[in-house]
Amino acid sequence: MSQHSSPKLFHLLHRTHQALFRASGKMLGDELGISTSQSAVLLYLKRADNATMGDLAQAVGLTITSASGLIDRMEQKQFVTRQRSKSDRRIIQLSLTKTGRQILSKAEPLVRAANAAMLEKIGSDDHVEIFARACEAMIDAADEVYSRAKPDATKLKHQTNQDTPFERTSA
Repeated sequence: MSQHSSPKLFHLLHRTHQALFRASGKMLGDELGISTSQSAVLLYLKRADNATMGDLAQAVGLTITSASGLIDRMEQKQFVTRQRSKSDRRIIQLSLTKTGRQILSKAEPLVRAANAAMLEKIGSDDHVEIFARACEAMIDAADEVYSRAKPDATKLKHQTNQDTPFERTSA
């Protein structure tokens, strides 16, 4: 096993994920009373109005069951609505409400500030870009392994755009 394939890397990535969600969850919870997952849903629905539960679950990295429970709670807070598709009544579409948009407008600057503070610790823009490319390559590799292990499974797609909870922002 080469130094680059050390299992410690997986542990460090897991710990990084936990730390990022803990920090963003505390900030968003203290300021707005929402979780990091709820923030991710709001950000996704801003870009993908009338998304299906399956699309949402895939985009934010949840199972459909977990996404459904999350949407239940967000619907109770009047952040999102569910409505049946006009073209296919079996399909449920999700949309932001006015309250959801208001919460999102408060969450976005908090997320940008947190991103900037965390990414500042990485160093130069070049280091951040190298780290981002390495993360994207690992996601692609994991998706390949997953697809080979489960040939009938839908390949998980990662999204690396500016609306994700941990985006690179210009300070």
